[in-house]
Amino acid sequence: MKIGFIGAGKVGTAMGIFFKQNSLTLSGYLSRSETSSHCAAKATDSPVFFDIPSLINASEVIFITTGDDQISTVINQLVQTSCLTRDHTLVHTSGALSTDLFDPLLSSGCGLCSLHPIMSFADSLTASHNLKQTVFTLEGNEKGLADIQKILMITGNPYSVINKSDKVLYHAAACILSNYLVTLIDSGFELLKTTGIAEDEIMKAFMPLITATLGNVEKSGTVNALTGPLVRGDENTIGKHIEAIKTQTPKFLNLYQTMGLATIDMIKDKRIDGKTYDHLKNRLK
Repeated sequence: MKIGFIGAGKVGTAMGIFFKQNSLTLSGYLSRSETSSHCAAKATDSPVFFDIPSLINASEVIFITTGDDQISTVINQLVQTSCLTRDHTLVHTSGALSTDLFDPLLSSGCGLCSLHPIMSFADSLTASHNLKQTVFTLEGNEKGLADIQKILMITGNPYSVINKSDKVLYHAAACILSNYLVTLIDSGFELLKTTGIAEDEIMKAFMPLITATLGNVEKSGTVNALTGPLVRGDENTIGKHIEAIKTQTPKFLNLYQTMGLATIDMIKDKRIDGKTYDHLKNRLK
């Protein structure tokens, strides 16, 4: 199975390296930037292409690994060239977009799939290493799913198949877990700065706490991993938190209250009873 890439950025390069490490055959890269194509091709010891028909004719599975806003442009070019056949499978790696994006190509009869790696791509080399432990989410037509599942059987990666109608909600959840987790950590760091702790000391002192918490979630699940005043029903401490934030850093008050209310909803009737829940809810509001 020959795999080609349209798009030679971090995602395309990392996946190409990963596939090559798993003895899959790469047909090569095509990119708007010739420099990017050459860099990705060099990293994967594969050819560079300069037009879409040449890449398609040399490939069986074609990954579109451009930015989301460029996928439609690539699809229009594929429609114009009419080079896709029933023997091909076309894949994009967007987390937010479904295979509905490929509707203009349905008449080609090719396999269609969206394949989203549940990880971030900081740089190509690190990402290619992390792909070994990555779980993928797929949706697509029968041929598209079958071809991608064959690839993942070779690489050994687990995957989930979802409905295309759930793709946007899935991506929103992924953003909460990745992007907004960073925002939440940054908010905690900003609060700590107001106490006079040096910025470099904050990272050193609190990263072990963050890491341990994530480890507890992995080991015990979210509800059982929770510690602190809310799960203890300590409404007096919560009240003191609110007053201190309101007085010293009021811009974080809404975040604290919103997260607190979401937390007690999570543990109601599991770690706290209804009476405690009501007291905490009143205090948080």
